[in-house]
Amino acid sequence: DFDVRRGGDRVYAGDATFGFFTKAALSNQVGLKDARLLERPDGHSDRGPVSTEPPFPDPMLRMVDTITWCRTEGGPKGFGSIEGRARVDPGAWFFKAHFFQDPVWPGSLGLESLVQLLKVYAHERWGPPEHGWQAMAPGRPHRWAYRGQIVPSASEVIVQAYITGVDDARRIVTADGLLAVDGRIIYQMSDFTLEG
Repeated sequence: DFDVRRGGDRVYAGDATFGFFTKAALSNQVGLKDARLLERPDGHSDRGPVSTEPPFPDPMLRMVDTITWCRTEGGPKGFGSIEGRARVDPGAWFFKAHFFQDPVWPGSLGLESLVQLLKVYAHERWGPPEHGWQAMAPGRPHRWAYRGQIVPSASEVIVQAYITGVDDARRIVTADGLLAVDGRIIYQMSDFTLEG
């Protein structure tokens, strides 16, 4: 369990379970067996690269290179869906910055890739944020399950979000998401929110 506080006020709390995997296990990752990526919506062609202009991240922190599709309606819950992709750069700074002798794409940056998709969706739906975006809208629980890692020898990451709720008045979007590396789904994210 963890409980992050600032000046006595809770900022973030949760529980986490981790496993240790040998090199052999990492080279034969099975991923999340029951998860399935969404199929590309009919009539949608690749949208193109993600902007590097504000309010989007600059290249150093950009975890999604290309938007495959962004729909603000339809999808499993009727609020739309979005897919982004990133080529894995084995020389990326974060492989060297991860734990000692553990050159992987950090889990927090995998989660950031979903947040970046939600920013593209929110920008498409409402335009730029009035005062910036708040990832993980305060007071909203969320969940992340993963089984596998992105290693430098991987080729491509696909991130998908399907929108499960929208509050147009407060500009809050809620979504479930998946992250796959080289076709194998390794992250499943539930009830992630973005406010702005």
